[in-house]
Amino acid sequence: MYGFLLLICSQEIEAGAYLWKSISSFKTVEYALISLFFVVCFLTFLKVDLWDYDFWWHIATGRYIVETGSLPDKDPFSYTSTLEENKNQFPEREDFILKQYWLSQIFFYFIYEHTGVKGIIFLRSLLLTLTLVVVFWRLLKWSVSFPVSFIFLFTLFSLLTNATGERPVLFTILFTGIVFFILENFRDNRDKKIFLLIPLMLLWANMHGGFIVGVIIITVYIFGEGVKKVIGRSKYTKKESVLFYAAAVLALLASFANPMGWRALTIAFSPKYKPFTQGIQEYASPFFLYTEKIVPVNYWYIFMAVLFPIVLIVRNKKIDGIHIVLLSGFFIMSVSAIRFIEYYIIIAAMILGRESDVMIRGLLRKRFSSNAHEKILAGLTVFALFSLLLFAFGVYKSKQFTFDIAKGYSVPVKAVDFIEENHLSGNMLNDYGYGGYLTWRLYPKYKTFIDSRGLNIAVMTEFQWITGTVGYENFSGEVDSSITKIPLWERLADHYDINFMLLSIFDIFTQIPPVIFQLVESDKWVPIYCDYISVIFVRNTELNSDIIKKHTIPKEVVYNTIIFRGATHALFNKVNPRSLIAIGDIFFKMGRLKDALTAYQYALNRMPTNPAIQEKVTKIEAEITSKSK
Repeated sequence: MYGFLLLICSQEIEAGAYLWKSISSFKTVEYALISLFFVVCFLTFLKVDLWDYDFWWHIATGRYIVETGSLPDKDPFSYTSTLEENKNQFPEREDFILKQYWLSQIFFYFIYEHTGVKGIIFLRSLLLTLTLVVVFWRLLKWSVSFPVSFIFLFTLFSLLTNATGERPVLFTILFTGIVFFILENFRDNRDKKIFLLIPLMLLWANMHGGFIVGVIIITVYIFGEGVKKVIGRSKYTKKESVLFYAAAVLALLASFANPMGWRALTIAFSPKYKPFTQGIQEYASPFFLYTEKIVPVNYWYIFMAVLFPIVLIVRNKKIDGIHIVLLSGFFIMSVSAIRFIEYYIIIAAMILGRESDVMIRGLLRKRFSSNAHEKILAGLTVFALFSLLLFAFGVYKSKQFTFDIAKGYSVPVKAVDFIEENHLSGNMLNDYGYGGYLTWRLYPKYKTFIDSRGLNIAVMTEFQWITGTVGYENFSGEVDSSITKIPLWERLADHYDINFMLLSIFDIFTQIPPVIFQLVESDKWVPIYCDYISVIFVRNTELNSDIIKKHTIPKEVVYNTIIFRGATHALFNKVNPRSLIAIGDIFFKMGRLKDALTAYQYALNRMPTNPAIQEKVTKIEAEITSKSK
């Protein structure tokens, strides 16, 4: 049987090699294939709607800069940040976020104003595709075989599909590859193109705070070449060394010609800003998110993570020391926070792609003749061709081009329409992620409570207290029943004179904000709007009597909407149990105990060792048993 399979495989390789020889008289065939790959990737990126929460406050800031002719000194968009009681404890971080992205914010704003959603989606797709082109170009310069290049490019593409957010970080993703390319190009050619680093770093430093990634890469090369010089292993002549160090140092100096100057480094690496990242998904370790089943395991990342030590062991001292340092550093960053995975994969796709190609070629030369070696590569290339055609067909048959805003996912378009049409008055409490879009649509008539910039730690904390419905504690967290019997979250809502709340049905972890349960069951608040992603409550006061009469919706509508949304998410994400827990909580509130038990049991199947889910199942089973007696 095995002999028969080997015979079939050998015949397929022979046929593939024959086919390839018949059509690949010219190297342009491979270029045509890779061009098709880039086109398909570009089209795939185009199919993703505009969804990123941060995009909206970026273009709102761009509009503010254009209209005022200056960078903001204080947050102009939030009513909570201007209060003396909320004086920012970290003004330098606030200054960084307000000013560091100014150039890309203006750029995004102008594109959106003149081309709308289509222009932004096109820009995002172009920047991500150019990143793939840069990586391929580097692999091509190193003469990496087409099949190996294809594997690493496809891996990078698969991971970049998770980086489709429309924000300035797209420039950091692209510029990371370009900086590495320029430095490696100097190693190959020793020419003056290395001075392109200077304008690139100047541009990067005024578009995104991630320019520090470029600073890290350049610094590693500076110290790496310095060590080689000391131990006598440098391949540069004296003139070439002067050229390299002049360009590299000037590039570093140019990068600090930005509104924050050198302070950007201290802000990026200071541990005192750690509280701002707690509870934010992109700052969590991917392995934490995998083990907690918040997101499915990304096997492309696992592949690249496992490949690194394998290549390091097999290639041993043959890998350049600078490459080892870069890979190690970016790998550690990717393990610490999921947001750094893209940077690791970009660098790894080039370095590990080259080293893997060397390993594979060496293995083939040892085991096969030169002629057989060429046939295998040709067969693999044909395999890559058919894989690419299947991939292209899959893209063609998948979701159609809409060039729209992600209204049913992250952007509360209809809810904001409702606010405008009904002229809701007074201060609002808004969802953390919705703040940017609210600013774009409603400023200056309305100001937000908070947005995803997370500028003020006091406001962030109070937002969590309100949405988490912290109880009778005082501000120090101690129970103080002598003050009042009103829960802290309600006192905060009264303190800020909040008249209406626009909340997301689920947070980023697919959990229902506890405040929604309190508001639905409260006589003090009335639900007046609910759609697939959002719900609006207003205070039950005389001021809101007209809109309450006109738009009040039954609480069952809110609950049923959450159930539908949770069920949809549970089908989409087959590992995360939290949406199922949310469904169970809603059923329990509605008195549907058997349905609640079913939802909790499904959640327990996804995370069998979770004590919180086990406790819910036990509690419901006990209640059902007691009622049946």
